[in-house]
Amino acid sequence: MVGQTVGLIVDGVAYARQVLAMDTLETVASALALEIPSATAQGNLIQTATLQVSVRIVGSGTSIMETRRQEQGVMIAVWSATPAARDVLCSAIDQKLSAMDWFPLADGSSARLRYRETFETDISENANLYRRNLNYTVEYPTTVTMSSSQMAFGIGRLEVSGATVGFSCLEPSARLIIPPLGAIRFDAWYDPANAIDRQCAAALSPKAYNFRLPPNAVLENGIASWPLATQSTMDAEIAAALQAGLSFWAFDSYRPDDSLSLALQLYLSSASRGRLRFCMVGQTSNWGAGGEDQPPLLRDIQMMTQPDYMTVLDGRPLYFAIDSSPAQLAGLPAGGVAEAVLTIRRQVQLAGGKNPYIVWLSGASIVDYSNVEAAQVAGADAAGAYAVPRLNGSEQPYSALTSAAADDWAARSRTGFPMVPTAMSGWDQRPLIETPQSFYPISNSLTPENFYATATSDALAGHVGDLVQYIVGHPVSCPAQVGLIYAWNELAEGGWLMPTYTAQRSDATRCAAIGNALSLAVSQSTKPDIILIN
Repeated sequence: MVGQTVGLIVDGVAYARQVLAMDTLETVASALALEIPSATAQGNLIQTATLQVSVRIVGSGTSIMETRRQEQGVMIAVWSATPAARDVLCSAIDQKLSAMDWFPLADGSSARLRYRETFETDISENANLYRRNLNYTVEYPTTVTMSSSQMAFGIGRLEVSGATVGFSCLEPSARLIIPPLGAIRFDAWYDPANAIDRQCAAALSPKAYNFRLPPNAVLENGIASWPLATQSTMDAEIAAALQAGLSFWAFDSYRPDDSLSLALQLYLSSASRGRLRFCMVGQTSNWGAGGEDQPPLLRDIQMMTQPDYMTVLDGRPLYFAIDSSPAQLAGLPAGGVAEAVLTIRRQVQLAGGKNPYIVWLSGASIVDYSNVEAAQVAGADAAGAYAVPRLNGSEQPYSALTSAAADDWAARSRTGFPMVPTAMSGWDQRPLIETPQSFYPISNSLTPENFYATATSDALAGHVGDLVQYIVGHPVSCPAQVGLIYAWNELAEGGWLMPTYTAQRSDATRCAAIGNALSLAVSQSTKPDIILIN
């Protein structure tokens, strides 16, 4: 049919021919065959050696482009024998026009009608003529009309080299949806009276590590400290986490009466908590042998039915549990971790929650091991890692740490057991090696040369972006479609996202870099890779 366009995609390259008045099926086929490499036409058939051929036939349509807008004044003059008759007639006209904002024009565009003013004159009343002018302004476009074909093949790419130079067709990609990302919290930065807070402050007091202090730190005579945290302290951290694109925090679980739980308390009392969700990281070594001996676990169970608790897979509370050594688990009741996991599931569901999604985490992976079998024995839903350093006795670049994390993701996928992947923001225990602290025993094999170099903000953002792509690209291995980051504030151990200390102001470049990278990934996700011909 005249005006239609016939198009073919051959080996990814598009060819098209518009049907003219004198065309037949044979002439269209012949014209297209001349454009396609190694193609021939026999009558109305096109023969080509390729197996990848797509055909489209589309119609044409008329498009209108507006080039400018202009205004024209319009006056409606009403003459009447009496003022009363003039009022009735003008009122009817104005009422009709007042309901007409837009009206169609002959070229298919529309004009806008706007009331401007009313003017009356009775100078001809001796002749029984009474006048009223209704003045309007009409705004309308100047247009260019053209006929063009409908889109045949969608988004494409211009190729600049190869056997054929032309328009190569691409399917537009789906818009990237960032999966929920959470960061682990180790909250020894909120109460200067707490012994572990003081030990962390001592470890970071040397000048070389001051940049790893929390943003509200105070340095006096080379000794670091920080004030008791307030609600504003936590609210500022929530804002920073949202800037980084986080969906939730994973709180390390401690006894409710321990000031290491102060950060959790301040989060729960924050007016901003609804914007950032939370979950718990249970430590199986703290679960105890009886209900009265395991307040951290009982508090975790209570948290799983609270508002804003992080859920996955249609409302299942997300719960991380850190694996422990046999000696640490010796105090558990009969049935061990498997019975404890069943208890968690029962208690949460009795409290009105859904069956928790329990992820078994390898314990900081200071010794490299697989915890998949342990997760299966415990009856967990998935496995993962708290952190994945692969120390080799000497300094390594941050890229080696990200490679170790990626290797861990791939290894877990190969097991066939569901997983939650962990990204690494860093690992550098030197402050705790050089200034030993009782809360953090260090192996004699670790030396100050055994660490990963500090990540740049851009490198860290790139690694988090890789985590996102891995989760999205592996829905079978990662059924919960959620990711974990080590860590929000493991400042002494060397992994952090949170804003940190400088003498002038807090350093929030890591949060900004990650947030910007995630936003850019979303905005670019539906854009084709277009190579322009010079």
